[in-house]
Amino acid sequence: MTKVKLNLDSGNIQERELITAFKYKDVKYVIFDGESTGQMGLPIILVCKEVLGKVVGITDAEEWKDTKECLKKIISGESLEYINIASELKADEIYYRQLTLPIASFDQLKNAYKAPEVTEISADAPDNTPVFEQITPEDITPNDISSINPVSADSFNNQAVENQTPQVAEVEMPPADTEVPTNVIDVPSANPQVEVSEPVTNVEVPTNSPNNYEELKNEFLKAAEELFNNLYNKINHND
Repeated sequence: MTKVKLNLDSGNIQERELITAFKYKDVKYVIFDGESTGQMGLPIILVCKEVLGKVVGITDAEEWKDTKECLKKIISGESLEYINIASELKADEIYYRQLTLPIASFDQLKNAYKAPEVTEISADAPDNTPVFEQITPEDITPNDISSINPVSADSFNNQAVENQTPQVAEVEMPPADTEVPTNVIDVPSANPQVEVSEPVTNVEVPTNSPNNYEELKNEFLKAAEELFNNLYNKINHND
């Protein structure tokens, strides 16, 4: 049977033979061979539990009752959830409660224990872990640098523009035989131009001769003055 090394709080070390180990209500229970006999020469077992890698005693009365019921089930042929136990554990100074069993019950308890198989990874198994080669700056040669095709910013921008699909709005055209309305509405301009009509003044211009130069000059000045006055009066009237 399996031997378990127990490191007691006092520093003492014990080795106990494992009889059985099972889980009940999420608690791990461990049974060791007491390697001694009680009354009438019956073998003694050491009943304890494992808590966070340490073997401790069972102090609660209800838990102790449940533990003995589990042992009776194993002896009667029922199977519980058997578990594996580490080969080395810590332990309290008083880590067990003794229980005397008939020899047949002791043997049944020992023989019924079927520890779950632990799957071990063989050293010869192939390692499928990917290996990444580390490249240092010293490993890069000028030929490696020349083989790299740099991407310019212009080519990157052009490629980005080419990948953009323009959105084209679909315009539904009317059928060819559709009549188009011919009514045209004149929209007044935002800055309408005001046309100012000027009165036409009949000015008689006499023939140009050297003898009446002064007379022509006076008539011209008079006509110009009259034209200016009419224009001025017209502008003031419109205001």
